[in-house]
Amino acid sequence: MTRQEFYMMRPGEFWEAIRAHESKVNADRRHMGELVRGATLRLVNIQLAKKDRIKDPKKFWPMPWDDTVDRGAQELKRLEDLDEAGRQAEVDKFFARVK
Repeated sequence: MTRQEFYMMRPGEFWEAIRAHESKVNADRRHMGELVRGATLRLVNIQLAKKDRIKDPKKFWPMPWDDTVDRGAQELKRLEDLDEAGRQAEVDKFFARVK
């Protein structure tokens, strides 16, 4: 992309390019994380008895992308279950953070 093309880019195109770049960086990080986790698991399994070896890398070394639980839904459920005093405390914590 030339400098002129960059300057003529619309805001939506810019943010789409940023998202695409972030997606590529995250994919690279995940790939390297999987390689490191797999290699480390192999080294650990060499030292363990056959019956004690770990077969699932996710159980050996959890990574952030392994989490399949919807954290947003969990947080919403937690907030819905709060009583009035708990809700007020959450509101106060929020306002303290944004000040």
